[in-house]
Amino acid sequence: WHYDASDRITHRTVNGDPAEQWQYDEHGWLTTLSHTSEGHRVSVHYGYDDKGRLTGERQTVENPETGELLWHHETGHAYNEQGLANRVTPDSLPPVEWLTYGSGYLAGMKLGGTPLLEFTRDRLHRETVRSFGSMAGSNAAYKLTSTYTPAGQLQSQHLNSLVYDRDYGWNDNGDLVRISGPRQTREYGYSATGRL
Repeated sequence: WHYDASDRITHRTVNGDPAEQWQYDEHGWLTTLSHTSEGHRVSVHYGYDDKGRLTGERQTVENPETGELLWHHETGHAYNEQGLANRVTPDSLPPVEWLTYGSGYLAGMKLGGTPLLEFTRDRLHRETVRSFGSMAGSNAAYKLTSTYTPAGQLQSQHLNSLVYDRDYGWNDNGDLVRISGPRQTREYGYSATGRL
């Protein structure tokens, strides 16, 4: 293992031969990570915006003797006004988007324009409904509904398929004492010191 003056790893050798290499820009951000695999140079190149957020990554496979590019794949990353990651766009594929609100609470995910997953939350931002499958939203194949106790503990989760229904029981100390579903019930007991 070899390091630069800033104590960043720069390269590694195995039996005297180069194995991996790390390269950095003037900010100290990793720009390239590469190694040799089956006689080919395999690299991942990273790009950043002025805030140091990842904006792109490019994976390449090259012939180390000729430098000929044999394969590459690029992925772009985007951020919302708050600086939260909200989109990944792989080569030749539709973008994956994270839909958020407020300070970053996840409201859903889309693949291209197709909703994959949507969340409904209560005023405390706890998940109350998760819709997914068959383009989510009002056409969702599945809806997982969650309820909470007045103390904020998970009370139940019910999927619109009876296979996954769960009710949770809690004692006065806030310890989970029961999980019951259509096929089985699990009960938990605690010592006077609160150990399971």
